[in-house]
Amino acid sequence: MNNIKTLTEYAVIGGGPAAICAIAKLYSYGIPGNKIIWVDPQFKVGDFGTKLSTGSSVPGNTTVASYQKVNNAIYTAIPACVPTVEQKIKFEITVLSPNTTCSLRVATQPLQHITETLRKLVYSIKGIVHAVYTTKDGIRLDIKTNDIISNVMVKRVILAIGASPKTIKLPDYITIIDPYTVFVKSELKQYLDKNPNITTVAVIGSSHSAALATMHLVQAGIHVKQFMNKEYKFAMPAIAPDGTRYIQYDNTGLKGEVATFTRQLLHDKKTDKTKYAQLWEYYIEKNIEALLSTRLSKCTHAVICIGYTPSSSLQINGLSISTFKYNKYSTQIIHADGRPVTRIFGIGIAYPTEVIATSGEIEFAVGVEKFWNSINDATLHKWIS
Repeated sequence: MNNIKTLTEYAVIGGGPAAICAIAKLYSYGIPGNKIIWVDPQFKVGDFGTKLSTGSSVPGNTTVASYQKVNNAIYTAIPACVPTVEQKIKFEITVLSPNTTCSLRVATQPLQHITETLRKLVYSIKGIVHAVYTTKDGIRLDIKTNDIISNVMVKRVILAIGASPKTIKLPDYITIIDPYTVFVKSELKQYLDKNPNITTVAVIGSSHSAALATMHLVQAGIHVKQFMNKEYKFAMPAIAPDGTRYIQYDNTGLKGEVATFTRQLLHDKKTDKTKYAQLWEYYIEKNIEALLSTRLSKCTHAVICIGYTPSSSLQINGLSISTFKYNKYSTQIIHADGRPVTRIFGIGIAYPTEVIATSGEIEFAVGVEKFWNSINDATLHKWIS
């Protein structure tokens, strides 16, 4: 066992967009690179840059301008991250209109460049954190790298560990399809080619993910029965009473290609004239379980899009990460009974901050720009103090 006993300031666990934002914010705030440990098994921008960018990639629901705002903020704060002209030419996002959306694969390219630069500025470890223990001397991380377990001591830990789709119990005759397979059109095609007898799939949820799954399935000629606990919302420009321009339902509404397709699908469903509308039926009931108990007939497969849960197998003080909650405002990780865990914080899709939109809706801030904005001076003060 290789032990690193020197106590350093921070460990950021994870390599996705939230982790990149956390590293960039800490470094630009004045924390020396040798005081920051960054741990991830791949450093490929997490699921954002791997599972969701494979093949034809997932169509994004974020504007090019939003991604570029974060990229440019990092370039300004950390000049070493500024790409060369040759590097920038390779970023497909640079030639796209700011108000359009782009695939996650395209959005990943500059984030991968930023990752590679930040790894040179901080102490990065390519490995998996299996356990975190709070001790009187600091926080101990057990990190597995090439089958070797190392102990690292730090003062504070930022969990940016990503998340996996939540699931629910369905009848045994229903085969669950991984949502990530359905989100990427080319991956779905491969799955359907291997399972040619699939005719009717249940899609459970009313989120952007559910709409994306429905779009790809009906476009592939699959009959979809969708079970929703609320009607779809669509992100749209709005003006507040004080004249402020904002996007209503920015965090919860459909955007981009998925929004366009779903609007048309809802419109066509009224006449049932298009082939896509004929392939789609939907039911809205707050108690989805009640719907599922009576209307799953003819469905052999299902895609579950009801939210996300931390995806890591990491343990804190011997307890599974799934047993912990988090403070939606302070980002602090807490025990199930509400007791805070000393100096361990969470950020990203597994631990999104709660915000009140201009329109008054309470939403969770998820997305690259949302993660960047969530790590504001108040958040950094909590992490540092």
